[in-house]
Amino acid sequence: MSAWKWRRVYQYSIMHELPALIYDGIVKCRDQFFLQIPDDLASTWKETAEKMASEYTTKTTALHEIYTILNQQQLRPILMSEVKEALLYDHPQHRACQNIAFFFPYQTQGNKADKWARDNCTIINDNDSQMLTYEWKGLTIEHHHRLHTLTNKLLNHTLSNIIEKEFRENEPSYIKMGQARIEVTSNTLNMLLILLRIAQNILSNGISIKYITDFGVFLRKEGDKVDYVKLQEWIDRLHMKRIALLTAILLIDLLNFTEDEIPFTTINGKHDDRVMQELFKLRTAKTNWYFQQGSDIFVHASNSSAMMWHVRQSARNFSYYPMESFTNFFASLAHSLSHIEE
Repeated sequence: MSAWKWRRVYQYSIMHELPALIYDGIVKCRDQFFLQIPDDLASTWKETAEKMASEYTTKTTALHEIYTILNQQQLRPILMSEVKEALLYDHPQHRACQNIAFFFPYQTQGNKADKWARDNCTIINDNDSQMLTYEWKGLTIEHHHRLHTLTNKLLNHTLSNIIEKEFRENEPSYIKMGQARIEVTSNTLNMLLILLRIAQNILSNGISIKYITDFGVFLRKEGDKVDYVKLQEWIDRLHMKRIALLTAILLIDLLNFTEDEIPFTTINGKHDDRVMQELFKLRTAKTNWYFQQGSDIFVHASNSSAMMWHVRQSARNFSYYPMESFTNFFASLAHSLSHIEE
């Protein structure tokens, strides 16, 4: 490819939070004659990968420490950070991870964990009833009282029941990080949560290759440990058949899966070319838009372009998850209206 095209690839890798993983692929192909990447870009790519690896090491070290503290107090922290997805990759340190996050399945334990954080750490956000955010040793930590939240109240109630029943009726699941044994969600529930993350991202920001890749890696590495009868029942109850089908199509088109490797949905043979075009329209700049009263008596949008992006995004992807996309847009609208001064 030309130097311009390689720079575009790098830009897209940053947009989809995959620069280090793509750099791994480039390293594997470095002896190919036609792999002519500009020297300055190759150097920048390498620096980006090394920075991500350093950040991963810092986060996993802190994760060990904070998990040990919470676990010793018998608060039962469940790791819900993207670190657990990263562990399935050949090079975990090259999978972009956000904040360290824990879920507490029981409210009493969650409240005690929050109190410990307020007493010992610097609180960043204490206004969200479902999540506490604080700083510990320079890193951002999150305590969640829900594994995932949907804006549709009926669907959210169904999801809460699914999660509660799964924790109540099944033995705990663990992963090993070095010498540590850390509790995580079951493989079946984890696959549902990745699907929900894909759905939420589609409705809010567009299709992210990072989450599609997570799903593909999880399916290849842990797919044989998933209860697909239970998973399909959950997909039906949450009205996620179209999201599951879309994910299957993307796995086939992008990651070379075959239909036989996808047991969680039935492929109808129809691939939507529009989906592939959406991959290059991911919205990473999460510019807030809200309504405010101007010098006149009328209410105006603070960022009309951001507002219209949300409108078009909701309309474009309505068919993938109708029940959630409708309420997702109006939840954003309600949040925006809350900025209007009395």
